[in-house]
Amino acid sequence: MAEKSFTEALKDLQNAAAEIGRQATTLEDSLRLFDEGMKEAEYCRKILESAEQKIQLYENGELKDAQL
Repeated sequence: MAEKSFTEALKDLQNAAAEIGRQATTLEDSLRLFDEGMKEAEYCRKILESAEQKIQLYENGELKDAQL
């Protein structure tokens, strides 16, 4: 997956979910969209985990403002 922002990945995930919900979507397309959505969800999870770790380090005084 190309490097993208959290917002872009979340939007792609939301678009995949909306497309799967359409009645006109074929099973094959739904499965492809589901797979893409799972990849986007994992990408978002990793970004959020990284941000959470940085916040915890900052709160514990292990990171300075310049290191964020």
